[in-house]
Amino acid sequence: MKRINRRTVLRGLGAGLALPWLEAMGKAATCVNAPGTSSANRLAFMYIPNGVIGSKWFPDSAGGDFQFGESLKPLESLRSDVTVISGLNRTYLTGEPHSQAGSCWLTSAKPNERVDGVNAIDVTLDQIIAKTAGKATPFASIELSCNSFIDNVEPKIFDSISWYGPGYDAKSQNDPRKVFSRLFGESTSIKKSILDTVLEDANRLNRSLGKNDRRKLDEYLNSVRSVENRIAKQKASKGSIGKIDYTVPEELPSNRGEYIRMMGDLMVLAFQTDQTRVATMMVGPERWETPQFYEGVFEKPVSHHVMTHDTNEDERVAKIDRFHVQQYAYLINRLKSIQDGETTLLDKCTFVLGSGLGNGAQHSYEQLPIVIAGNGNGLHNSGTHLKANKGTRLANLWLSLGNMMGLEIDQFADSTGTLDGFLK
Repeated sequence: MKRINRRTVLRGLGAGLALPWLEAMGKAATCVNAPGTSSANRLAFMYIPNGVIGSKWFPDSAGGDFQFGESLKPLESLRSDVTVISGLNRTYLTGEPHSQAGSCWLTSAKPNERVDGVNAIDVTLDQIIAKTAGKATPFASIELSCNSFIDNVEPKIFDSISWYGPGYDAKSQNDPRKVFSRLFGESTSIKKSILDTVLEDANRLNRSLGKNDRRKLDEYLNSVRSVENRIAKQKASKGSIGKIDYTVPEELPSNRGEYIRMMGDLMVLAFQTDQTRVATMMVGPERWETPQFYEGVFEKPVSHHVMTHDTNEDERVAKIDRFHVQQYAYLINRLKSIQDGETTLLDKCTFVLGSGLGNGAQHSYEQLPIVIAGNGNGLHNSGTHLKANKGTRLANLWLSLGNMMGLEIDQFADSTGTLDGFLK
C-alpha cells in the first residue's frame, strides 16, 4: 500500500473531490488543530428559533441518570454521546427581543455594548475560532441556513447568527446545490454528477489502497452520491406540495425534515473531508411568520412564531421542538457512523444545538436550551445533564468552547469564567 498525501483530491473534467482520512495518509498527528490531521477538533452550532417549551425539554434531575424530557426523547439512544445543559442565561436589553436572540447568541460583545448602535453585535465565537482553525482548511468556516423564504419585512438580524463584526454578517447559504458545488468543485453542476467526472481517478486510487481504505473510500463516495441524488430529487419535486393552500416559494423543498438533513449532511461531508472545522446552521429565522410544513407532525403548514405566543398551543409547539431534535439526532448518528482515524468523526466534534430564547411566548432570556453532542477529542464531558448554578452566563459555555478550540482567552462577552463541570 503506497502512502498518499492528506490533501489528495480526486480530479476529473475540472472538478475536484476532497477525500476523508485514509490509513494510507499515515498516522494522525496528536495536535487537535494541526493542519491536515484527522485528529483536529470540529465545532458546529445548530440554531433553532423562538425558544422551546421548557417543561417538555429539560430533565428534572442532574447527572448521568437523568430522564430525557419529551422533546429530547429522540436522543435517548445517544445518551452517552450528549450533554444536556440547563440554567444558562443571557441579559436582555430594551428593544426587539427576537433580533437580539439570534444575532447576539454567539456575539463577543457584552449585552450593554451596543457596538452596532442597536444590538450588542460584534464578531461571533465561530468567526473568532475560524481565524485560527481555518488556517489549516480550504474554508475557514461554512454558514448554512434552512430558510428558503425571501421576506423583506424582516432584516438580516433575524436570520444571522454568524458575524464578522457590527453590520457584517457571514451570509449563510440556503441552497444545497450551491453548497455542494462550493465544497466539491466549481465547474460541476447537478446536471452532471461530480462522481461521474472523477470516477477514473477514483478507480486508479482504489487499486493502490489497502482493504480497509477501499471500504472507507467506497462508503464515502456512496454518501456523496446519496447527497447528489437527494439534491436532484429535491429540485425535481419543486412545487409538489402545491395542493396545500399556501404559496410555494421558488426553491422550497417539499419535505422540511429532508431539507434540514440535506444541509446537515453537507456539513458532515465538509467535516469528513476537512474542508472546514467550524460550521453554523440555522434551522429557521427568528420571528418570521411564513408558514412552514413539518411533515409527520401537522397536516398543513403552520407558523412556528405565531404558535409560540399562544399558550394553548404549547403541546403543538413542543412537537416542533421534538421535530427539530429528531433532525439533530439524525446528524449525530451520521457523525457517529463515520470512522475517522482510530475513532469516529463524532468523537472529534462538538456539535451544539440551542436557541437564543428560553421561552418564546415570554421572550425570556433565562433557562436557554442547550444540548451538546460529541466530546471534542475527549476535552469535555458527555453523557450527563449539567445543571448550571443560578445566574450562570451562556458566555461561560462559549468561553469554554473557545479555550477547547485553542483560543487563549480568559473572558468572552460577559462570561465570569468557564462553565463548571463541562471541560475535563
